[in-house]
Amino acid sequence: MMNPNIKARYRLVAAFLLAMAIANGIEIWQQHSRILAGYGDFSSFYSSGLLLRQGKGRLLYDQREEWRVQQEFASTVDIRKGPIPFIRPPFQALIFVPLAYFSYPVAFAIWLLIKIVLLWLSARLIPRPNPFSRIYPCWLEVVLCLGFFPVFLDLFQGQDAILMLLIIAAALSCLQSKKDAVAGLILALGLFKFHLVLPIVIIVWLAGRMRILAGFLPTAAVLVALSCMISGVDVLWVYPSYILRLNRTVGGGLITAESMPNLRGLLSAFVGRAPYPGPIHWLVLPVAIVAIAFTVWVWRPIMNSGFAGLGLGYCLALSITIVTNYYSLVYDMTLLIVPLFLLGGGFILQPGLPGRARRPIAAGLLLLICTPLYWAVILGIDRAYVLIVPMLILALGILRAIRWPLLTPVATITPKTNPQGIVTV
Repeated sequence: MMNPNIKARYRLVAAFLLAMAIANGIEIWQQHSRILAGYGDFSSFYSSGLLLRQGKGRLLYDQREEWRVQQEFASTVDIRKGPIPFIRPPFQALIFVPLAYFSYPVAFAIWLLIKIVLLWLSARLIPRPNPFSRIYPCWLEVVLCLGFFPVFLDLFQGQDAILMLLIIAAALSCLQSKKDAVAGLILALGLFKFHLVLPIVIIVWLAGRMRILAGFLPTAAVLVALSCMISGVDVLWVYPSYILRLNRTVGGGLITAESMPNLRGLLSAFVGRAPYPGPIHWLVLPVAIVAIAFTVWVWRPIMNSGFAGLGLGYCLALSITIVTNYYSLVYDMTLLIVPLFLLGGGFILQPGLPGRARRPIAAGLLLLICTPLYWAVILGIDRAYVLIVPMLILALGILRAIRWPLLTPVATITPKTNPQGIVTV
């Protein structure tokens, strides 16, 4: 049985997240009229579906056409003078074509319900072999996820980070089953966020899972061909130039660097909004390359030492990818549900886990689920880059756990669980 003091702590965490989930639900309800009027990011997805439905795939990145379409369903929005740009590759717009047959409010509600189902599927797919036993049943995990601020922000804005979470979770499940090519195929489906997927694929590949490219590259090629069919072959250069132009334009539809929970956001606090390209941009790339190389270096020796090695390395790769990424946003931290579930479960309860690893892991996880911290740094001072602190603390704890001499035998030191594999709370 679990120690009564530890059991009480997990119940306290569950009560806190449940309270935050209720608070988030109240906020969504209070803002529902603005959400359904088209104030959120879902406007860009919905307009992409409308354009494809109208046979105008070649105009996905024409801002005048985007603005015209968005005025059809969001004409009462008074906080912007131009469109929310669609910044995903053309193939992702296919997802939103069925939703474009509904009115915007109905489409948003359907997308919201779909993502809650995807959240449940993600929780089910994340592998939990010992020593990563479940603490809570799956249904409760999903409810508690609604109290995690990045998930709330994704639901509030109508974003697609939860879809990305499902892809990340499914890929990990395939890697555990040694189905590396299938994992690569699944990760390629996440190329609508190519800036997040590519570093993860590179890390996994260099860390020893070479066959991941056997599934990734062909699927990526199919998606490129599909995008060309939707928007024409010239999309191969129109889309990159469109993204670069938006990045150079202040107020062009992309969030400013200070609002990003990454190294770029942190550097902007000291260097300021440098012109593009500037010192920040030249520094972020080499730092990201070094971080990827370092992650590969520490993960490769334990990649095949059982799920303990695979799971820890995967959690480290996710954390490092978000921190060093050029364009990661707060809702992208939804991907950290994977380390929250894996490390916050039975793993952290291992009696032999050194305190020098346990303490930073626990501190990082607790800071990540602390909704008032998000309120302070996002709504209070608009400095989301502060959120790299808990991610770096978590990464430090993972690094120390990876260096733990008993990493391989750890799978035999497990807390007692019920027949469903859940640690009783």
